[in-house]
Order: sequence, then structure tokens, then C-alpha cells
Amino acid sequence: MAVSEHEVRIATGRRADDGRVRLALFTDHLLALSIEGHGERIPTLLLTLAQAKRLREALSELIPLVEETGTQEQPMPGVEAWQGAERRLREVEK
Repeated sequence: MAVSEHEVRIATGRRADDGRVRLALFTDHLLALSIEGHGERIPTLLLTLAQAKRLREALSELIPLVEETGTQEQPMPGVEAWQGAERRLREVEK
């Protein structure tokens, strides 16, 4: 897929190569969503305007729950908390 001037790239995880999410306009009426992690990539998903709006609504519902419970940096049960320093080299450019 060609690089679009209308795209957002988000680095994920704590380390430089943990993964990334890419959102870009695909056509006038579709949004392309690509997810990559540890060198593995799922096929690009194409979202309609209604689906993209639902994704935005879902994030708007879930983010406040994470903020109010303070679980942003809490480990999952049975998983040891991250003990290392932040190793991300840089943020992915917009």
C-alpha cells in the first residue's frame, strides 16, 4: 500500500520494535488499519466510516475506565511487572 499523506503511525509497547499501528485513508470513504508486532503483520483491515466511528466510540468508552482504575502500568495477574528501563529508541513519525 502506498504511503499516504493522511496517516497516523503509533508505536506500541515499551521497546523500539514491539510493534506499531498505522491508520491511513485508503480511498475517499475507507480507513486502512494495519497492525504489526515483533515483525509479524496482520492483513490490512479496511474500515467503513461507520466502523471507524464505532472504533472511536469504543476507545472513548474504554480509555476512561483505564484512567480511573489506574491500571495503566499494572501487570496482569501472574505476570511480573516490567523492571527494565524504557528502551524505545524513538516514536514513530506521524
